[in-house]
Amino acid sequence: MKIGLKLTLTFVAISLISVSIIGWISYQQGKTGLQEESFNRLTAVREMKASQIEDYFVQIENQIISYSQNRTVIEAMKDFKEGFKLVPSEIDSTHHDLEHLHQYYESEFIDRLNDNSTIENKAEDFIIEHESGEILQNIYIAENPNPIGEKHNLTYVEDSLSYTQTHTYYHPLFKDFLEKFGYYDIFLIDSKSGDIVYTVFKEVDYGTSLKDGKFSNSNLANVYKAAVGSHDDNFVTVIDFQPYEPSYNAPAAFMASPIFDGDECIGVLAFQMPIEKINNIMTNRQEWMNVGLGESGETYLVSEDYTLRNQSRFLIEDRENYFKMIEEIGTPKETIDKIQAFHSCIGLQEVRTEGTIAALNGESNTKIFEDYRGVEVLSSYKPLNIRGLNWVIMSEIDKAEAYAPITRLRDQILFFFGVTILIILIISFFVARQITKPIKSLTKTSRELARGNWDVEVKVEQKDEIGILALSFKSMQESLHKMIDNLNEANHTLEDKVAKRTQELKLQKDLIEEKNREVMDSIHYAQRLQTAILPTSQYIYENLRDSFILFKPKDIVSGDFYWMTDIDGKVYVAAVDCTGHGVPGAMVSIVGANGLNRCVKEFGLKKPGDILNKLRELVIETFNASHEGEVKDGMDIALLAIDKQSKKVEFAGANNPLWIAHKNTKEMEVIKADKQPIGKFDHAVPFSTHELQLSEGDCLYVFTDGYADQFGGMKGKKLKYKPFQQMLLSNMHLPMHEQKDLIEDAFVEWMSDFEQVDDVCVIGLRL
Repeated sequence: MKIGLKLTLTFVAISLISVSIIGWISYQQGKTGLQEESFNRLTAVREMKASQIEDYFVQIENQIISYSQNRTVIEAMKDFKEGFKLVPSEIDSTHHDLEHLHQYYESEFIDRLNDNSTIENKAEDFIIEHESGEILQNIYIAENPNPIGEKHNLTYVEDSLSYTQTHTYYHPLFKDFLEKFGYYDIFLIDSKSGDIVYTVFKEVDYGTSLKDGKFSNSNLANVYKAAVGSHDDNFVTVIDFQPYEPSYNAPAAFMASPIFDGDECIGVLAFQMPIEKINNIMTNRQEWMNVGLGESGETYLVSEDYTLRNQSRFLIEDRENYFKMIEEIGTPKETIDKIQAFHSCIGLQEVRTEGTIAALNGESNTKIFEDYRGVEVLSSYKPLNIRGLNWVIMSEIDKAEAYAPITRLRDQILFFFGVTILIILIISFFVARQITKPIKSLTKTSRELARGNWDVEVKVEQKDEIGILALSFKSMQESLHKMIDNLNEANHTLEDKVAKRTQELKLQKDLIEEKNREVMDSIHYAQRLQTAILPTSQYIYENLRDSFILFKPKDIVSGDFYWMTDIDGKVYVAAVDCTGHGVPGAMVSIVGANGLNRCVKEFGLKKPGDILNKLRELVIETFNASHEGEVKDGMDIALLAIDKQSKKVEFAGANNPLWIAHKNTKEMEVIKADKQPIGKFDHAVPFSTHELQLSEGDCLYVFTDGYADQFGGMKGKKLKYKPFQQMLLSNMHLPMHEQKDLIEDAFVEWMSDFEQVDDVCVIGLRL
């Protein structure tokens, strides 16, 4: 690639990288800031709406408690109950003809119900058989001149019923209360019979019994039963929205409180919850933009069955597109038909999203995920605190709308990025051309020189760096001409010197390799000698069947060694750590092994403490006899004498302890060693012998310090004794050969890429 093109591309690349980094940082910061702002706005709306809806339910609770304790309501309950019972005895033949009622069920009620039902209902299954209820339904529903939905406007009827007088007096009060606070219906229910003796709205549940009537399994019956079972006049119960047949299967929720006259529960006051009021709170009376939710934002409620508890904004504003979207994501046709029939998605539209699942599990958070339409949204969600209802609130806005400003910023950045790169490309081309023109001339001259044309002229036309380069090149031309002449003369002499020096280096290399082979042969012979002093695997197995020895020298030969012998029914075992490692340590280990054998075989010593005392004498004697001056080489040791029959163990240690993992208690007991080595020591005292009575299944561990002192792990620190002890204790139930594999694997994993720092010797055995 020519230098002109290289320069152009370099200028463009530098500019491209700079502009890209600045643009990317600007875009990311703008995106992050916009996302945080959007989530903050959604959370603010969520908290506002959550507070409003929770306060509204508290208001309803307070209203129903206050209303159920109101003297007028108590008197109304008593009067309606009494009038309800007297209806059959007071009725005249005019109102006892139930033909109109049957026609109402056949021509009005059942058709509307079947339009909203998945099964074919029959009128005869719903016609009330309670005499008082039949008569009152006939008067206030079938013969009521007001159309369906306005039956509550009938207050007075021309008859002599006691019930009619009660209805005429109290109905305007209840109707006014219902309309003022926006309830769907208000019920008075006999506490004993379960009869709905009064309802403002007058649907087909009017006059039926919630104990054994057609609607005794409805959610209204459930709140009635809960209220009747309470002995507290401040008791309130609420039940979530479910399809309610008297309301043509529209979702209905109820709240109820008992009515007491003194200490006697005489009835139940129930409110049918106003969906419209909840909708107005959650949709801000369909003015979403006024609370900062833009063109696609909404807040909505979801119940524990993952269905909506208020109207979807998209069903209200864009009905056609709403149905198209929910059909595309696989909403069942039956559900879509119901939403279309009811003109409502409450209790029907499933909202099983990442946010609703988290909120129903008690979480409050902000995230991005797909909503119930399959559209990505920014969502802020939390559970609501409403007595008896497991509802959550979701505050969401389409991601596309929330990110619209940053999308415009991105497009602007890309446009200016393209323009900037084009300008830089043009400027770079002209700058590179000015730089490369004199360089090309100098390149042409250098090619002539390369061909041996020393007479070619080097032109110096500029005073900048390129001109200085040309001047230097001209001086180099003259110098090279002289140098070549001198080199030709010195060439033969230099070749002779190089050949001689190469021969000397080869002789030195061969000598070093020979010495290295001799050293390695000596070390491997020392390894064979050291291996010869260690007890064989067969000998160890014959004396201690359930045991292991983990032996890992740092170098080819080791300063650590293990020792074993059996005398008079006792097995003697030791883990020994000699001064140093490698060849020096191995030499000391031979002295140690030989000394232990002499102590038990030549001197006949039995007690571990006595053996260590004698071993110390032998070590000091050996080193002082073979060196000039004082020698402090020695060893640390943990020595056991085991009586396998009686389970008695004797222990003596020089700096190295004994660990006992008790089978019964699952605890690790530490038997400390004497704080002095085997060797020259200024404050030497006789070694102690610890006598221990152990149980079958107890595990004994002796070791040198190489395992615990190994560096490794994530931070390159020592393994240390505490984790080592916990590892042994947690695996003590395993056979010894499996324990060995586990601690060896753990050691290798801990060491990882670090170098082994010391020899390792760990002995484990089970009694």
